[in-house]
Amino acid sequence: MAQSPKKATQKPEETAAPKKSGKMFIIIAAVAVLIAAAGGGWYFTQAKNAAPHAEEAKVAPPKNPIFVPLENFTVNLQRESVDQYLQLGLTLKIFELENEAKIKLNLPDIRSKILQLLTTKTASELLTAEGKNILIQEIMLLSNKSIGIVNAPALSGQSKDITAASQVAETAAPTEEHGADAAEHKAAVKTPAEKKGIVDVLFTSFIIQ
Repeated sequence: MAQSPKKATQKPEETAAPKKSGKMFIIIAAVAVLIAAAGGGWYFTQAKNAAPHAEEAKVAPPKNPIFVPLENFTVNLQRESVDQYLQLGLTLKIFELENEAKIKLNLPDIRSKILQLLTTKTASELLTAEGKNILIQEIMLLSNKSIGIVNAPALSGQSKDITAASQVAETAAPTEEHGADAAEHKAAVKTPAEKKGIVDVLFTSFIIQ
């Protein structure tokens, strides 16, 4: 008897399945690589952008100024053609809270030195912008010295050395400054220093009659 054996035929699905699964694997792997690359790019971008903000966070915010007003001064000026006097209101500008306590503790000494300084001035000298600016420097120097700060801040743009006028105010009262202290005192007048102590003097009133 002749037998016609039936050859086993493979179904199309069985041969196609491995090829399809292989393509899916490649697609999934490609997608994973893209996601990883995108995530890495986002991480480095965020880290780079966060670096400046971290640096900004390390910078301490600027201190708010503290203003210490003084009682008004009324003094006779050096005579020129006629007798004249000055009515002056001052406010001292500082940044350290502890210096406010030092100013109040040494207020009699500060006022005495400022009064002695003002009596060395003439009306024509104080009416100029340069004269007022020099007066600010001298008051800062004397006031800072009263609270124990010698290398006081100095304003820029001075066209005149204020050493002589400040020495007149210093010698108007007894002083214990000698030797190295005197040299340091003169250097403080001419050399700008870091912002410490009394950093500015503000005029709240300025009347010459």
